[in-house]
Amino acid sequence: MDIYLNKANYQAAENAGYCAFWIGVTVGLSNVFCGLCVGVLGSSTALVTSQNGATFISMLVVIIFASAVGLYAVIVGIIMNT
Repeated sequence: MDIYLNKANYQAAENAGYCAFWIGVTVGLSNVFCGLCVGVLGSSTALVTSQNGATFISMLVVIIFASAVGLYAVIVGIIMNT
């Protein structure tokens, strides 16, 4: 399909390109913040576990919930793309 054939085809292709760009920006930024969150929580988990070993499982659950945000961002990106 030649996108330069008429104005409607060109605008549809341009809108699809902008949509894909902003989906990538949204998913990328949310995964960057997810990575920062997991890094901070991992550091604090190491410090707390060194003082009290019984808190490891509870902190591990918190890290799993924090990393789920990145998965949710990918799911939202897939939904935005359809």
